[in-house]
Amino acid sequence: MSRPLHSRPARRAKPGALGRRALLAGAVQSLALLAACSALPPRPPADAVEPTPLTTSTVPTRTCTLEPVVRPTPIPYPGYTQMEPSTGLHVTGPAQEVDPLAYRLKVIGRVDQPLSLTYDELRCLPITQAHTWLTCPGFFTDEADLAGFTFAELFAIARPQAQATRVRLTSVEGYTVLFGLDEVLVPGVFLAHRWKDEPLPPSHGFPLRAVFPRKSGANWVKWVMQIELS
Repeated sequence: MSRPLHSRPARRAKPGALGRRALLAGAVQSLALLAACSALPPRPPADAVEPTPLTTSTVPTRTCTLEPVVRPTPIPYPGYTQMEPSTGLHVTGPAQEVDPLAYRLKVIGRVDQPLSLTYDELRCLPITQAHTWLTCPGFFTDEADLAGFTFAELFAIARPQAQATRVRLTSVEGYTVLFGLDEVLVPGVFLAHRWKDEPLPPSHGFPLRAVFPRKSGANWVKWVMQIELS
């Protein structure tokens, strides 16, 4: 049986304890957000538009022949900004494990056709690929062969509305970055699902990550699960 709320007087925390708790909570939150290269996600603007209700639908892309994909095995985390011996790439946080069969990429907000696309539907979009560099200023620069699809290919299905000017990417662990619509349509910017002709390693964004060659690694959102236009 639960005790009455008035059975025990509430304890008042000392001011010093509150300060230490706030500092500790802030430190933990900051560490959690380091997964995309030492950057805090921007706060939603005060005039942010409410997303379209999730009446999403799966839209066929194009017929293509796909090889089955086995979920990549996570690589032991070597530590913040350390290199993985097996990939030769640096990491800034532990891998997120995502089931490719259950995964859906949501495209919502100011679009005529909200989307909920499977991993295979994303793989069927026309391929773009690049040899590119990812830089975490002051820590490392990695180069990699990545392939995926452009935002333009995705938006050709979702059909952004005329009022749409911003694009927010959100990852499975809640990391979010806001871009201007024009920024994601720059040549060379795309969403990658392959690395060296194989699925992305879990520590580098499997099943989907953003590629922004002219921006720091903080903008290369990993494990992308939602794209919202506003």
